[in-house]
Formats: sequence, structure tokens, C-alpha cells
Amino acid sequence: MATKGLRRKGNMIKNKNIKVRFFLFFCVLVASGCWDRQDIPVVLAPVPVYTLNGIITDMDSGEPVPEVVVEITNISTAYAGYDITVYDTTDDTGYYEFTDVVSPGFVYFYAWRESYRVFDKNLVMEWRDDTTNVAIPKAAAAEPYGVALPEGNPLGLVWRDESTLAIFDSWTTTPEGGGADHSFRKIWESTNGGEFVRLSDDSVEDNDRLYKALGWDGEHYTAVTDTFSIEIFPDQWELMEGKYYTLDPETQEIVSWRDLPVSSAEIEDISNYEEQVFLAFGRKLVRWDVSTGDTLVVDTSETDYTGITAGENTLYAYDDDPSKELLLEMDHDFTIQKSYVVILSDAPNQKLNISGYLALDSEGELFTISSGEIYRIILVGE
Repeated sequence: MATKGLRRKGNMIKNKNIKVRFFLFFCVLVASGCWDRQDIPVVLAPVPVYTLNGIITDMDSGEPVPEVVVEITNISTAYAGYDITVYDTTDDTGYYEFTDVVSPGFVYFYAWRESYRVFDKNLVMEWRDDTTNVAIPKAAAAEPYGVALPEGNPLGLVWRDESTLAIFDSWTTTPEGGGADHSFRKIWESTNGGEFVRLSDDSVEDNDRLYKALGWDGEHYTAVTDTFSIEIFPDQWELMEGKYYTLDPETQEIVSWRDLPVSSAEIEDISNYEEQVFLAFGRKLVRWDVSTGDTLVVDTSETDYTGITAGENTLYAYDDDPSKELLLEMDHDFTIQKSYVVILSDAPNQKLNISGYLALDSEGELFTISSGEIYRIILVGE
């Protein structure tokens, strides 16, 4: 009995040793596998991809636009092993298509052709295929005019004749001790692309007038005043109504004035063509015949008109609404003929941040002010 007990105990010890050895061998295998894991290719789990397609059309005519390069950037694709930015070109029907768009995520949409641009159209892809049709504006290229603006705050831009470009400056000061504000104005002219020169040696002072914008009616400079309140005496205020003025082209003295047909509180720019006065402010465009008093007012929501200039049959207005930022070519009844996005000639992927003021010269070339610099705007061909 004792012998059997010893044999059984020995077998138990032997079996235990085998288990221990097997466990150690298994640990070595596992450790070796972990050590060599970097040599094993990692296969990511598949992610759902969807199709983004649509048709590119002309913003004004509604016709499809072929040969437009469409670019989308989707940062959601990076972790999935797809290209972040991909391209496609529209066919004769204006159709584009991307078949590997990871959802969900933001898609940054950009499209261009030599004469067309669209910027900053951000899409949100959901868990499905998506069709996005895009109306694309024409392109206008802006190049520096090369004439430095004088110091100050330019409040207008106008061509007096074929060789003379003028700007307008107006500012207000409050006399020491209180009382009515004093407003000043000065007009600067650049002839044949030369340096701007102030018309008179001394600034013209006009109490209680804050001038805004500058025009030229063929004989006189024109300007408008704001509608604003001034303090005459302590606790006594007077409302100054907006006026339309004609100014002597040399002395800047007031030749005549008229009551404006609309409130001038938000007037941004003024332009003259023969007997017609065109005004741009906020959501409104106004055409006013100074000989008959007839007016046409266009009041449109979600617009911010900051510049206007008129030619024989055409006018241009700038809509600074953040969702648009478009230069609009119109007839004199404010019917839009063409829409342009203004880009920099030396940086075609960058918009020009137009301050507002527009001016047509005698040849029909368009000029504007942006970031303290004058630009010539070239309307790109169809």
C-alpha cells in the first residue's frame, strides 16, 4: 500500500511538471508572437463609403457647365486609407461624381474653370449617397492699379473723365467744450495714373454734415449726407435729414442740394449717369431721376449692397452678404444679367475682399477699393 501511494504521488508530481513546462512553452510562443507582431500587416475594418454627385450649372443662365474641375476635401477619409482630396471634371451635361466619400463628415467643395469659380461650399455627408447640384458664378480677376491711396478714410471712388480718378474723404470732429460737430471733406484726384493730389489747400468745413460716398454728374462732384442726430445744446438734439449735394469741382463748395427720396441712414455708394442717380445701401438699390423725381426702389432680403457704378446701359453693384459676396452686372432696372466672384489675378484661389466702392471709367473698365488699395477688375470671358 505504501508503495502504491508513493508511485501515485510521483505520477502527480510528474504530471504537474509537464503542465508547468507546457505553460512556460506557451508563454514563450506568445511572447515571440508579440515581439514579431510589427511584421504582421494590419487590416482595418472596412468603413462605409458613399457616392457624391451632381450637376454644375451657370448661376445666371441655368445651363450646365462642362469641363469644370470639382475638388472635394474630406478629412474623414484619412483614417480609412482614402485620399483626403479628390478631383473630378464635369462632362458635357455638367455632371460630376465621387464614389468613395466616407460618411459622416464635412466635405469642403471647390470648383473652377478658367471663367468660373465657386468657393467655400461646405457639405455635411450623412449615412447615404448624396446629390448636390451647384450653381456656379462667373469669375472676375482683380489686379492692383498701382496708385497708392493717400492717408485717410476713402469714402468713394469715381472717374471724373477718361484720365482723372477721384476719391473722397470725410470726417467729423467735436469742438472742445461740446456743441455741434464739425464735418470736413476733401477730394483727391489722380491724373493719368499719377499720385493723388488734394483739390484745395484747406479742408472744407461744414457744420452738421457727415458726407458719404462720391459721384460725378458730368459737371459737378456729387455727395450725400447721412441721416443722423446731433447735439445742439446739452439735452437738445436735432435730426439732420439726408441730402443730395452737387459740389464745385475745384472749390468743393456746395452748388445745389435736394432732399433724397429715401432715408440715407445706410447709404454706402452713389453713382450718376446723365439725370439718373443710383444709390446702394444694405438691402436696397435705388434709381432716382433728379429731373422728374421718379424713383425705382428694389428692396431684397438677405442682401448687403455696398457698391454701385453705372454706365450707358449697364450698372454694377456689389452684394457683400456673407452667403454671396458677388459682383452683379445689371441693367438700369436692376435686373441681374451676370454674377461674378472676384478673385485675385495672382492668386486665383483667393477672393478679393471688396470694401464696397465701385467706379467705371470711360472705356467701361471697372475699379474698386480693397484693403486700402485700388484694383482694376477684369471680367473674364465666357
